[in-house]
Amino acid sequence: MLGIPRVLATLMDVKVVLLFCLLLTSCQAQPRKTPELGTVSWSRDLPASIAAAEKSGKPIFLLFQEVPG
Repeated sequence: MLGIPRVLATLMDVKVVLLFCLLLTSCQAQPRKTPELGTVSWSRDLPASIAAAEKSGKPIFLLFQEVPG
């Protein structure tokens, strides 16, 4: 049988562990919400996009997407 001092010491250890866990979870880094830096305007007209890319000197990003159904 455990004595009263031993039981109190065990309960104190449990309280310390629970307090540590509580502090640890409250101090975790929160994810930063980064602002959207710009918008992308997508074009579906390939010839017009090629002409715009040649005019601006920027490359073209092609996205081939299969639409199910």
